[in-house]
Amino acid sequence: MKKNLEWALLLFCLLFIGGCTSVSSSGEKDKGALMQYYLNSEETKLVTEDFETEKTQAADQVAAMKETISGQKSTKERLSLLPEGVSILECRLENHQLILNLSSAYSDMDRAREILVRAGLVKSFVQLENVDEVLIQVEGQELKNSDGQSVGPMDTRDFVETEGREIDAYQYGTFTLYFANEEGDGLVREVRKVYYSTSVPMEREVVELLVQGPLTDGAQATMPSNLGILSVNLSDGIAYVNLDNTFVSGALALPDDLIIYSLVNSLVEGSGVERVQISVNGETNVSFRNTVDLNQFFEENLALVEEADE
Repeated sequence: MKKNLEWALLLFCLLFIGGCTSVSSSGEKDKGALMQYYLNSEETKLVTEDFETEKTQAADQVAAMKETISGQKSTKERLSLLPEGVSILECRLENHQLILNLSSAYSDMDRAREILVRAGLVKSFVQLENVDEVLIQVEGQELKNSDGQSVGPMDTRDFVETEGREIDAYQYGTFTLYFANEEGDGLVREVRKVYYSTSVPMEREVVELLVQGPLTDGAQATMPSNLGILSVNLSDGIAYVNLDNTFVSGALALPDDLIIYSLVNSLVEGSGVERVQISVNGETNVSFRNTVDLNQFFEENLALVEEADE
């Protein structure tokens, strides 16, 4: 709780959402224009500008991005991503991981700006060929959080974004999600630690993460990747989840109870949710694949969960 509160108070990060996103929720590179990142003059969000390079080799692209970021100039409308005194000492690409070594002045930034800079650096480099994640170092030592733990490698999935909506601040959260196991006959837990928007209820972020799908090998998605989330609201311990018709028409080839309780268990786990009501286009008088009546309140069902081997 201390860690979550600290992040919530300190991290003010805003990223523009749009065609500039470099990595999809599946982790694959998008084919849109490359971007470089600046800070707005208030230091409350990231803003973008096109990044152009004729380089095609991964190492050359990394070097070009490093040179561009290092050469950014501040104006009245925007600030360079790296503040004065902070420099990139080394960029080293090893097995699709970019090790980004920064000067000691990086540690002098206040936490709010540091998270903005961190997000900008990660988003800048992972859009390049053969760069899947970024590991930030300061004078050769791995970047640590306020608890003294290594932050570790990051990609854009560490900064949860919602399609078509800006994020006005980030907080750090831990989510326990439930996906189908490899055989499709049970649920498995996946713990995700991400920065997510403070302007959106945690319950909606849970559903967003479920739609993105699992990162764990051997786990299967339970929600269609094109599922529309119309609304997620919490009242008196009940999460009201309104989804579009894709929830029914595009349901994956999994047992009905796995799909339902993947959603229900993920919402109940670690939050103030006690029960879940699911509606489709605002209607609860719906039968999910003609077997499950949605006009009811669902409670957590851990009998379907496959316990991990010790």
